[in-house]
Amino acid sequence: MRRQRLFTRLMLAALLGVLALAPAACGRKGSPVLPPGETDQFPSKYPKTTDPQTGVFSS
Repeated sequence: MRRQRLFTRLMLAALLGVLALAPAACGRKGSPVLPPGETDQFPSKYPKTTDPQTGVFSS
C-alpha cells in the first residue's frame, strides 16, 4: 500500500514537471530573421502562375 502511494506521488510529480516545462520547449524566441540574400515577399499572390494546373485529376 505504501509503495503504491509513493509510486503515485512520483508519477504525479513527474507529470506536473513535464507540464510545467512543456511551454519552454515551444516556439522560437525572438523576431523572425530572413536568411542572408533573401528579400521579404509578403504578401504573395496565389496561385503564382496563371497556367492551368496539371496532374492526375485534370481533364
